Amino acid sequence: MLKKYVTLFIGGILILGFVGCSQSMKSKDSQEQSSMVQKQEIHSFKRGDDYPVEIKIYTKEGKEVIQTIEKEPQKVVVVGSAVAELMIEFGQKEKVIGLGYIDKSFSKYDDQIAELPLITELLPSKESVLALQPDIIYSISSAFREDSLGDISFWNDRGIPVISAVNFTVGRSIDEYFKEINNFGLTFNVTDRTDAYLKEQNSRIAEIKKIAEGAEETPKVLFIGSARDTYYYYPPSWCMIDEMIEGAGGEYMKLSKDGYIEMSIEAIIEANPEKIIITEFQQPDSEAIKNKLLSNERLQNVNAIKTGNVMVAEYTSAINGGIELVNLYEDVAEFIHPKLFGGKEE
Repeated sequence: MLKKYVTLFIGGILILGFVGCSQSMKSKDSQEQSSMVQKQEIHSFKRGDDYPVEIKIYTKEGKEVIQTIEKEPQKVVVVGSAVAELMIEFGQKEKVIGLGYIDKSFSKYDDQIAELPLITELLPSKESVLALQPDIIYSISSAFREDSLGDISFWNDRGIPVISAVNFTVGRSIDEYFKEINNFGLTFNVTDRTDAYLKEQNSRIAEIKKIAEGAEETPKVLFIGSARDTYYYYPPSWCMIDEMIEGAGGEYMKLSKDGYIEMSIEAIIEANPEKIIITEFQQPDSEAIKNKLLSNERLQNVNAIKTGNVMVAEYTSAINGGIELVNLYEDVAEFIHPKLFGGKEE
């Protein structure tokens, strides 16, 4: 059995920059996925024409809370490169008065992110953010802990609303990421831009799924996270790429129900996937990642290694969700069914 080869990863999850602790699994029901494409679930709601707006968010522990934004924010503290990407993509860059936690995501916005006023490359303290007197804090969920920003209520007590994102306690999914985009549009009154983005992204996802219906087989695909010569398994609730694999006509191999765990070489050998997708946190050299896996002497009898069916995925879009998520979805589709999506022989 696979489980005897897989050992629990004991301790923190900082090696891969993970911040969640949920082990609830996302639904893969195809009808629910189709419904998501056709109509985004209401995650936030407005009162009046523009402001105030009320936004539903989650605490780090997964509790739902509502944040009221009385007027359009002008002074924004941002924590996390993924959030900084949204500020740039949707025309809000000039409102950033402070940026914390640069996670080296190697996005197309790296140069513009580098121009933002930096508080610290790590998670900022309450004191450093208070000194800036922001209108609002827009942050990854993991920053709301005692040794960083503290609890969300700390800021609300001081009249500062908070919008949190990338919450692994409630689970990561494409639907959750798109809800975060919807929240962003409501927060900054740019729903025209965010709605257009979501419409285009959902249309492209729907097209991939439609094409994938023509697949004659469902290849087994193993997703591997890598860091410092160690491999990791991600349950569906801890990543985005499982939906891409299955939406493109592949099978996302599930090795354990125990959550985010270290994965042994023996587990990979016994799984014997037809295709492998690998990612590595803060590692931009995709060829080095791929060649290291392909050249592993112990894996030479694994089908995916023998056939060279290995793909490297950009970390942020594969795990957290990023602005170029559907670009990766299309790349995954071409990798799984090249004949259907790329005009190549499989």
